Amino acid sequence: MFKSRNEPILPIPADLYDEIGDLAERVQALRADVTRIRNRYAELAQSPKSLRVDNLGAPTDPREAVILTHTALRAVDRDLETVEKGLTYAHGPASRISLTDAAVEHREQQLAQQRPPIERTR
Repeated sequence: MFKSRNEPILPIPADLYDEIGDLAERVQALRADVTRIRNRYAELAQSPKSLRVDNLGAPTDPREAVILTHTALRAVDRDLETVEKGLTYAHGPASRISLTDAAVEHREQQLAQQRPPIERTR
C-alpha cells in the first residue's frame, strides 16, 4: 500500500473540509463587499450632475461610466455566486471523506520521522 518514504504526507480530509467552509465564508463576505460598493455606485447614478470624468481616453459621460461600473460589479457578484454554489456543492461530498486507519498510521509515522529528536540536557 505505502511504497516510499519520499511520498507526500496526506492531508487530513476533515481539515480540507473546514478549509472549504472557510473559503465559502470569505466568498460570502466578498459578495457582501461587492454589493455594498455596487449600491454606492447606484447612489452616484442618482446624482449625475454632481459627477464628471477626466479627458483621458475615449470621451464618455459620467453617468455612463457609473452605469458601466455598476454593471461590471453585478457581473462580478454573479461570478462569485457561482463560486459560492460550487463550494457548497464541493462541501457535500467532502464531508464523506476520511483516511483509512492504515493511512492515518502511515501519516503519523511520516510525521514522527520528520520531527527532530528531542535532545535531553541536564
